Amino acid sequence: MPSYNDVPTRSLLRGVLDHVDTLLLVDDGSDRDVARGLDGLAAELGLELLRLPSRGGKGSAVRAGARRLAGRHDAVLVVDADGQHPPAAIPAFVAAARDAELVIGDRLGDLSAMPVQRRIANRLTRRLFALVTGHDVRDTQNGMRLLRGRALDSLPDGSYEAETRHLKRALADGVRVTWVAIPAIYGRERSSFRPVVDSLRVLAALLTPTGARPAPSPASATAIQPSDA
Repeated sequence: MPSYNDVPTRSLLRGVLDHVDTLLLVDDGSDRDVARGLDGLAAELGLELLRLPSRGGKGSAVRAGARRLAGRHDAVLVVDADGQHPPAAIPAFVAAARDAELVIGDRLGDLSAMPVQRRIANRLTRRLFALVTGHDVRDTQNGMRLLRGRALDSLPDGSYEAETRHLKRALADGVRVTWVAIPAIYGRERSSFRPVVDSLRVLAALLTPTGARPAPSPASATAIQPSDA
């Protein structure tokens, strides 16, 4: 669970703990007060905590977390700390991973719950992704993901654009990818997504050639198989 200046609720953490063997909080350079809050939750609930020295972005936090868990588990599930990813969907991700190495949340069935600007951006990103890669995929920007096998070998550093780069690399490598329907949760949850800066970075990641594979994380999971499961 990557966190930048987000203290997850106890109900979120307990919901995730109901479905996983280990919950690792990755503090991506949060402010001192938030860091203290994460310390307290880790001690109270028996969570692992990895503290990064400065903010590197969500992609860097996920990569660091996967490295910490390398060799200990069959798969890594990414759930954001801001409450936008429902723990109740975790069993569906695990089931879908029987036939896929990368499972991504899909909010396209719940677009009415998504803010208008995010809905438009999501549709444009999906169409541009298909145009650039030749793959007609589902939700390209959803951060709730399960990774195993080869999908763990190509995690890039960076911010939110790392998710786009990772999906492009996975498809180029022939990693089997599927999607699981989840609700679009937008309420008072705080997001560290910066609409202008991060949207431009995602656009750059879409338009930049895939290029060389990044150095592998020390944990390792053919055609694309989108699913509405």
